Amino acid sequence: MPYIYFRVSEQAKWGVDENGNYVPVYSKIKINRPVDTVEKVEALREFLADVMHIKKEYITVIDREEYLQNVEDDEDLEDEECDE
Repeated sequence: MPYIYFRVSEQAKWGVDENGNYVPVYSKIKINRPVDTVEKVEALREFLADVMHIKKEYITVIDREEYLQNVEDDEDLEDEECDE
């Protein structure tokens, strides 16, 4: 199953740095279907927003490279490429 990578904007107030400032949160989920159209990306954003109780505008689907550049401690760095 491929991973889908996403960023949650600091406006969602989900992440806080050591100085107490809101920061973006980078995450990934395994999904059993490709997210390869604009409609599917929007549906995923709506689903995540509903589950996370935030506005979908705060969620951006990103590529694996951006995810890896912003996550220091990923337990599964050997993960599959994202089907965007």
